[in-house]
Amino acid sequence: MKLNTLYLTARVDGMTAIDTVGADQNSVVPMMMDSYGLNYDTVLLPTSSLTLEKDNVALYNTIVVEGATLQQLNQVKAQITAYQTKYKIRVVYLNCEPDPLQGFKQNGFNPIQTIAMRNVKLTEEALQLAHQYQMKGDDVNFRVETCILRDITDVNTCIRYHHYEVALENPSDPNIKPLLSFLDFEYNQEIGAYGGALINNNGLEEMHFWISFVDSHIAFFVSHIWIPWANYGMIDGYRRLFFEIQIDDYFTDNCFNKADCEGKREPAGVPHYRTSVEDMKNIAQWHKDVSSRLPKGSNIKIELAINGIHILTETQHKIQGVFQNWTVPETGYDYVKPLGFQGTSRWPEDIDDDWDDSLLQQLDPLYAFFKKPENQDNFYWLTHTFTHLKLDAASYHDSDMEMRANIKMSKEPYLGMYDRECYSKHSIVTPEISGLHNGDNLKAFSENGVYYAVGDTSRTDLSPGNFYFPFISNQTTSNFDGFVVFPRQPPQVYWDCSRIEENMETYRLRYPDRTSVTWEKHLDEEAELHIKNFLKLRHDPYMFHEGNLRNADFQEVTIGKATGKFGMMQQWVERMVVEVGKYLDWPMISVKMDDLAASYIDRISRASCQPQYTMVIDDDSGIIKEVKVESQAEVKLNIVGDYKAQCRAPLFVMRDVEFNEKHDIQNVEKIGDEPPTAWIILDKAGESKSFKFSKEIKYNDEKFVGKSSGTFFSGFKLYLIIFVGIVILLLAAYFIISKKRGNKSN
Repeated sequence: MKLNTLYLTARVDGMTAIDTVGADQNSVVPMMMDSYGLNYDTVLLPTSSLTLEKDNVALYNTIVVEGATLQQLNQVKAQITAYQTKYKIRVVYLNCEPDPLQGFKQNGFNPIQTIAMRNVKLTEEALQLAHQYQMKGDDVNFRVETCILRDITDVNTCIRYHHYEVALENPSDPNIKPLLSFLDFEYNQEIGAYGGALINNNGLEEMHFWISFVDSHIAFFVSHIWIPWANYGMIDGYRRLFFEIQIDDYFTDNCFNKADCEGKREPAGVPHYRTSVEDMKNIAQWHKDVSSRLPKGSNIKIELAINGIHILTETQHKIQGVFQNWTVPETGYDYVKPLGFQGTSRWPEDIDDDWDDSLLQQLDPLYAFFKKPENQDNFYWLTHTFTHLKLDAASYHDSDMEMRANIKMSKEPYLGMYDRECYSKHSIVTPEISGLHNGDNLKAFSENGVYYAVGDTSRTDLSPGNFYFPFISNQTTSNFDGFVVFPRQPPQVYWDCSRIEENMETYRLRYPDRTSVTWEKHLDEEAELHIKNFLKLRHDPYMFHEGNLRNADFQEVTIGKATGKFGMMQQWVERMVVEVGKYLDWPMISVKMDDLAASYIDRISRASCQPQYTMVIDDDSGIIKEVKVESQAEVKLNIVGDYKAQCRAPLFVMRDVEFNEKHDIQNVEKIGDEPPTAWIILDKAGESKSFKFSKEIKYNDEKFVGKSSGTFFSGFKLYLIIFVGIVILLLAAYFIISKKRGNKSN
């Protein structure tokens, strides 16, 4: 049986004040399958026939149907039922018209199909499933979205989506278990109707959700229920919660709202701030504290993108030779600089970069603090260029000098972190996300060992069609092939603010109709927005800036179960931790940018080689003997850098399972209490390898606990345990008999 999903979609129309659009335009179902990296085939309804088998091999291990009417379902239902019966697969129906013959009926006087505003909560059965997949949702009332704005600034562009409010003909029917209970939108009272159910129809298992699968917390959340359930926990992909916090402009002396920055910090009337050693010590300790409050296996660590010039400006050491003119021509985001065009030319041919390390340590406590490896290791690091020069129109020479100077400051005998594990020497945060369409700039980057950058999700010119993939530059976009860029999120904690009052002043200037919003309310809204990215399993880092780290002179605050002197970045993270904890019980981890880039390259490489998975199942016992995986094509990616684009195929198993690592498996990842993910590398097209298990697992029984395979090692351990047990029993018997004899002789 292929490990592959058949996705049948009816593309039901949503109504808007302007026109009618296909519902698939906003369906999140493909996105959520992509979030795991599942293989799936899409078939449009209506259709009268499905191809489900080939050469006596089942082509799909599950079927997902979205938006179908009963008429459309009736055209394929008999074929689906026969396939279910033969192969014991599970079928998921998403916002399909309920069938009265299955015991579903209209709820009172309300139409069964509606765009009424509702909330919904998980039933006990749904919570059991959520907990099985290490999720929460116990005390959450979810909003059912019925409107997606084509233009978020214009309410008249609302695209309306319906849902079904279903009552049960026989509420006590043991074969129908409700999953979602609808609530009145205003008072959150149950209305006697359901938004989902689990059905056992004479041994055929179906999961129904009667909500619209458009952008919403509930659609994202229940996808993490129906995906593993439909697959019996065998996922041809993987899941990971990355929590990446990047700090731009590190070592900078910030001034609020572009005020006059002349002189040192805190002159009268000019608010300046540069992080202190105490700030950074506090954050290093906070990394440990926040990680300890998260699920087992979590590891939170922020990443600092450095501008080395600010060490020189702080110490007023040899800055005369470095240019002071940062003015650049205005260009559009998608401006592609002609190769070889001089552009801006701000750097001299050479500078005096024979810096005095002892002087830098003497005059800059932050520099001295971070020269120590033990302090470096508390953070991740990467380059942000030397001076923060905008690079869209930069000459090759300017870009090359920016890279060389910052790398030199990062190496020995200066900071000495460049060649250490904590530093991402192949990655960059470019100033203002610039220079990524400048081929001369990308050439300078790659010649200095930098191959990966972050983009900005507000920039369509750098956004891939699928945000689980990176954007890869080419001659058309950038006059340069193979530079890797992946998305980054900009939260509303602003770059020039080190205090809450400053941040909210900027916020109110941007949103003059929201002047009553407090910092606490702002954090709540940020959490409600960005939790969606975690539910989507997006791996985008989050952008903050040096001033946002200020914390040593903050008042103590409590957020969730955490109390401390948290700065703005920390408070934002703590509020997100609370929000994620409402929904998910998965470990959250931070990795350095080089490693994050590798995960994006792996993901798009899999799309290139198209690994196909096949479960080999014993017909009599239902035991999965192995899962074969075969690449369908060569990896064809033109990317620069040392990290090789390979066909790395994962298998994520949410079962009581142990992988046998003696065969084709390259490695098995197990983070905290997460189920294991095994990885296999397929070196060429058509190559087949196998995932094997050291403990039996049954295809259609998630609760089945099989015996371990009889390897020599496992058998030897068993015999050893038996032998030791017998020896202990004999010794115990000997001592008891000896004691009794001794008592008799007395």
